[in-house]
Amino acid sequence: MNYFFFKVYNPTVILITIGQFFILFNGPAIYLLINYYKNNKNTEFSIDKNSNTISIVENGITKEYSLNEVKHSIYNLGKYWRNAIDKNYRIPTIFSDFGYWDLTFENGDRYYLTTLLQDFLLEEDKVKNTKYRFRLIPYIDRSETEQGIELKPIEYKPKSRTEKLKESYKGKQTRN
Repeated sequence: MNYFFFKVYNPTVILITIGQFFILFNGPAIYLLINYYKNNKNTEFSIDKNSNTISIVENGITKEYSLNEVKHSIYNLGKYWRNAIDKNYRIPTIFSDFGYWDLTFENGDRYYLTTLLQDFLLEEDKVKNTKYRFRLIPYIDRSETEQGIELKPIEYKPKSRTEKLKESYKGKQTRN
């Protein structure tokens, strides 16, 4: 790469190359920002845990719902957001923290509440029986009919010293 920049003295070629790298690495994040902005530009929401209600303001019209009226609650997240769940520390992408909440009520109202409005994804589920859907780039897909998956907590049992020794000598052969 350095050889290319030292060999070429044309500033236009250098700017085009830098622009291509910028678009390649930041393109999905820019696409998600535009997608989320178009879907939530006139929307606000707030959740009141005390009264168990959610208030959604869309285009100046305020609607209040009880959290018990929720028919489907699905968090749509980026694939690498799972780092916060299972602590595998994968290499995150620039759009790892993007996501949206697909919220459907009993009366048929459906909302797509994005992380541009509030960062609600890393907290505990706002509604019980919330399901999850993971994809590489979590763009808003209004035609999605597939339900998400349920996440179960990971149970961690520390191993005793005896179990660790057994595992370390498991593959070793004994002498006769």
